[in-house]
Amino acid sequence: MTARLGQTRMLDALEAQVGLVRFALAGDGPGTVVDVTAPVASCPGWTVHDLVVHLGIVNWWGGATVREATPDSRTRGMSPVKHSAPPATEGSAALVDWYSGLTAEMLRTFTDTAPDAPAWTFSGPGRADFWPRRQLHETLVHRWDIENALHGAAATTPVPEDVAVDTVDEFCTVMRPHMAAHVPPLAVTIRLRAVPHGPEGAAAGGLATGAEPLGAGSLGAVEWELPATDGAGPDPTGVVEVAGPPETLALLLWGRVGADAAGLEITGDRDGLDAALEAGLST
Repeated sequence: MTARLGQTRMLDALEAQVGLVRFALAGDGPGTVVDVTAPVASCPGWTVHDLVVHLGIVNWWGGATVREATPDSRTRGMSPVKHSAPPATEGSAALVDWYSGLTAEMLRTFTDTAPDAPAWTFSGPGRADFWPRRQLHETLVHRWDIENALHGAAATTPVPEDVAVDTVDEFCTVMRPHMAAHVPPLAVTIRLRAVPHGPEGAAAGGLATGAEPLGAGSLGAVEWELPATDGAGPDPTGVVEVAGPPETLALLLWGRVGADAAGLEITGDRDGLDAALEAGLST
């Protein structure tokens, strides 16, 4: 599935999210102590240190998969990367240095590789540009997790609307189908509609300034559907529609906010939506 962001915009957005992870771990400046043992509520059982190590490994894997260019087989080698991570006792500075080295290599790889170069993807042989997109949204969601764990949801960095629209799109068209065998079946059809806003706050068909592509004509509909699974429930015609800001929709799909999040408008089978969210839309 083609991303809604151009390659340059995708790489800029990924670099920005990586930078926000580093910034969160650096704190307010020299001498600041960031508690990397803080629990991450949105990733039960994990600390900030655990999550950054996971993210560093996954970011490394995306870059390594593109460098290896073996479209018929997935890249191995995560275990040595995991063991190279500093322990939590060394604090946030060591963790930032470790993460920065891995992500710098990833970003260089993505910048230097043609988007249509061959690479293994979750659906088999595909294109290299699958990976900057996957790493963007993986990093975005976990950056939110880290900021939320350290400072609370109100202090999380807003996501540019064009990026958030692509987060929703990737979830619906790539990740949900990929996870289908590992998540509970849907007993209700979920229809999603992103409502981007212009610079003055009025609803608009286009995306934020700098979005690629820009405008309703080139963007197309910002609507998606997650169909009910055959045989998953007593009412296969149940439908719920959820409209709201692109970032909130993205966080809803990835289980970071609930259906009562500010800005969401829900019509139809609310009970079906609540049941689906409680069961989990993602792994």
